Amino acid sequence: MRQVFERTALLLLRVYVMVAAAIVASPPETYALDPTKAVTQYVQSTWNSEHGLPQNSVHALAQTQNGFLWLGTEEGLARFDGVTFEVFTSHGSNGLASDYVQALAADPDGSLWIGTDSGLTHWVPGRGASSAEGTFQRIRLSQAPAEDSVTALAIDSSGMLWAGTTQGMRFLREGQVVQSPYSSRLAEVSVRALAAQPDGTLWIGTNKGLFRGSKEHLEQWTKHDGLPSDVVTAVAATPAAGGDVWVGMSGGGLALIHDGRLSIPAVSLSWKEIDGLLLDRDGALWIAFDRHGFGRLFDGRLSLYDSSSGLPSNRCTRALLEDREGNLWLGLLDAGVVELRDANFTVFGKPEGLAGNYIGNVLQTHDGSVWIGSDSNGLNQLLPNGQVNIWGHKQGLPDSAVYSLLETRDRSLLIGYRSGALARLRNGQVTVYHDPGAADASLNSLFQDRDGNVWAGFYGKGVARFENGRFDHLRLTGRIPGIAQTPDGALWFAEDGGGVERWFRGQWTRFTVANGLPSDHVMCIYADNAGDVWLGTASGGLSRIRGDRIVNWTVDQGLPGTTIGSIVEDDEGYLWLGGDSGIARQSKAELNEGLQRLNPALFTVVNGLRSRETVYGGMPSSWKGLDGKLWFATVLGAASVEPGKLHPNPVSPSVLIESVTFDGRRIEGTGKLTLGAGSGNLHVIYTAPSFVAPARVQFLYRLKGFDKDWVAAGSRREAWYTNLPPGKYSFEVRASNSDGVWSTKDASLELELQPPLTQTPLAFVCYLLTVSGVVWLIVLLRTRRLIRNREELNRIVAERTAQLEAEKAALEEARRELHTQATHDSLTGLFNRGAILEHLDRELARATREKSALGVILADLDHFKRLNDTYGHLAGDEVIRETGRRLRQATRTYDLVGRYGGEEFLILLPLWDPELAPGRVDLLLESIRSTPFALDAREVQVTCSFGVTSFQPGTPITAKGLLSSADRALYVAKNAGRDRASFADATSDDPNGSIEIGFGVPSDSSRPLHSAADLPVSR
Repeated sequence: MRQVFERTALLLLRVYVMVAAAIVASPPETYALDPTKAVTQYVQSTWNSEHGLPQNSVHALAQTQNGFLWLGTEEGLARFDGVTFEVFTSHGSNGLASDYVQALAADPDGSLWIGTDSGLTHWVPGRGASSAEGTFQRIRLSQAPAEDSVTALAIDSSGMLWAGTTQGMRFLREGQVVQSPYSSRLAEVSVRALAAQPDGTLWIGTNKGLFRGSKEHLEQWTKHDGLPSDVVTAVAATPAAGGDVWVGMSGGGLALIHDGRLSIPAVSLSWKEIDGLLLDRDGALWIAFDRHGFGRLFDGRLSLYDSSSGLPSNRCTRALLEDREGNLWLGLLDAGVVELRDANFTVFGKPEGLAGNYIGNVLQTHDGSVWIGSDSNGLNQLLPNGQVNIWGHKQGLPDSAVYSLLETRDRSLLIGYRSGALARLRNGQVTVYHDPGAADASLNSLFQDRDGNVWAGFYGKGVARFENGRFDHLRLTGRIPGIAQTPDGALWFAEDGGGVERWFRGQWTRFTVANGLPSDHVMCIYADNAGDVWLGTASGGLSRIRGDRIVNWTVDQGLPGTTIGSIVEDDEGYLWLGGDSGIARQSKAELNEGLQRLNPALFTVVNGLRSRETVYGGMPSSWKGLDGKLWFATVLGAASVEPGKLHPNPVSPSVLIESVTFDGRRIEGTGKLTLGAGSGNLHVIYTAPSFVAPARVQFLYRLKGFDKDWVAAGSRREAWYTNLPPGKYSFEVRASNSDGVWSTKDASLELELQPPLTQTPLAFVCYLLTVSGVVWLIVLLRTRRLIRNREELNRIVAERTAQLEAEKAALEEARRELHTQATHDSLTGLFNRGAILEHLDRELARATREKSALGVILADLDHFKRLNDTYGHLAGDEVIRETGRRLRQATRTYDLVGRYGGEEFLILLPLWDPELAPGRVDLLLESIRSTPFALDAREVQVTCSFGVTSFQPGTPITAKGLLSSADRALYVAKNAGRDRASFADATSDDPNGSIEIGFGVPSDSSRPLHSAADLPVSR
């Protein structure tokens, strides 16, 4: 009794876990593939060995509770999070029975059962709920030396694992092989497929027909019971208890069991070889045909999906899976795995029957038909039932390249072409018109105003009104891609290169860059019911004209691209903007509130578009249908979206920590990790399995105890920390899916970084004692050293002081030498010209100040040039040097003698006494002529002539005047015969002052000496 109770309690607990897991794994708002769409209209993604799969044959698929997708191949098991594959092999996983994986089953407890060609393996996740790690455990199914080849796996509502092999069935409970009441009947069959229903019923497909096991009763269907074939390769059962069961067979096609009765569905199958079946949550049956791709059976209609419609290969396997986000996974034998998922946008192109993919215009008429103009491929009419009619030359249309569309009030369809052609389609009849004024231009825009007037915008030929088959041009210039009308009746014309023009009551008003537009290339125009005019520009962004005021939004304010080519408003208050970067949805209210930082939703290929680039320049390139659905022209089809039925992905991702590396070593374990001493370099890899636009999954993480706030990692799936100090930390990470739904539980990991031995309390006590001793020793040594340093410093200071004094003296001597060199003549040692003139200024100023007289003598050697020419310049230099010496000896200590230039000397005689002056002058003359000059062993008689002047107190004369007076007197002495002095009366600066001549008497005029006068005449 006790055993029965324990078994019952265990069974109830297992059922509770399965139900709870099902609730978590299948949120009530999860959407599957829309069965009303063509299979080609789903978003298809393919992964193969180039993306990380170990091999391209995918035989089994499963999704565990942590969100990972598992793929069984012939070269190992792969785990996928939407971005990265992690591969497990029998060599590296220490438990995987074989690399050839044939069957997978996800257990509600989070583990995974793996069937291989060499037995069964059980993968058990780590203890931590946040961990992606796990262990592989090999399970022996029999005592035979060679393990069975496991071909199918299923888990029933009681938690029992059913393992189908090539040698019959095996049953496991809690990892142990157990016996079943009908084990013997299934001992020799080759099991191909298994399917369990919630009421405990198990369906078994074998090479000997179909079996149903329930409540210890086993029922069999074979060809004798109406099965088309005994080889049952696939079984798909509805989740409801007692629901329908679909049976796929090799060579027999499909069979259906309804209410326990076998029937053959009335559906025509081109191929009878079926490898796999799957019932999705919308009730669509997916069929894997052997070598012929896949089929979808819904509401009695079979749709095929093969290589002609985008499937990478027609060679299918039996691996089919619907994940918890509603995506469908299809295994291929030679091309990896394909994911099909629904998206907000539905695209119509060549795969759906259109004549071409490059779409320029789209418009819905009153009967619900959507008319789609393609470039060079004619006009497509998409009927409400999905059928496509193609209109072209055969139907009377003038061209295959459509540029504009318009349905008029009389329900005619107008179609604009190049070369100024316009076609009217009414009641199946085509009428063609030509504008002779626009024969070289395309008709890019058509519009009918409130008064019924039809306006045509040409690309290069301006605007014309079309009436009664004739074109009346208002303008013959301008490229017009769009026309609109505001509630006040004003017509607005977008012009590519000319801004936008308003025509109101016969007046034209133009808005350009000069008025505030960001660009003059206006590609589209939309007038809303409030009277605002919205403009999309090339390389300028979005603009709004309200009255005459312009407001602009560009990429700087958050727009996803610089060019807006189409604008359409939905019924939810949003503007949809088509451009080169995708289709953006922006709240109109936010724009009208003047927000300068926008956050529009951007729709691209991950949202169902086959290309993110929309087509613009023709009208209309976007459209709101009768049912509120929006249409956009793109380079790869006409894309439609229902704004009121945008279904975000409601499944919050599971966040997992994949690995932790500390100081370059991978740390094994989960929960709380104690890390040894190290340099503190931490590397954490985390993930969040999601398969709807996984590249858009966003992460936040933080290391509590280190980070002050959450770190926005974007789509990055790893975190680095360097030089972490010892302590306790908690690493936490959370994620949001592509639609911004955040994980309900953060992944976390407790970490404790132990300090190294050098940072323990005992180490710090030793540090303290050591530091204290070292400090005492340092103080002692420092004191002694300071004493020695002070003595040494005193010695150095004394030496340095003496050195500085010597250097100072040397510098002073050098300064004096430099001053002497600057003020004295290098040949004679007398003052040079500049210095003696400065002395003249000073002495004249002092004489003026002290009211004393100043004598000035300008002396010049006689016949000096003749002497130079005869005896050479060296002899001349010696004469000048000796003359200077004699003049210096003959003057008083306070008289000043300087070399005025060449053979001229300037003598300043302070305290000049006119009565004593002649004697003083004669003494100076005598000093020159009294003693011959010795030159080259010869004695030469040299004489000198003086020009003498003086300053008398009260005389208004300057130094220049004194020099001029002395110079005139010198010339007089020269002209009077030389060797004499001439006195000039310097009473003013007047150059005509009086001059008195005095003659010096030679001491011996008859001495036999050479005389300078014997030389050629010169001054």
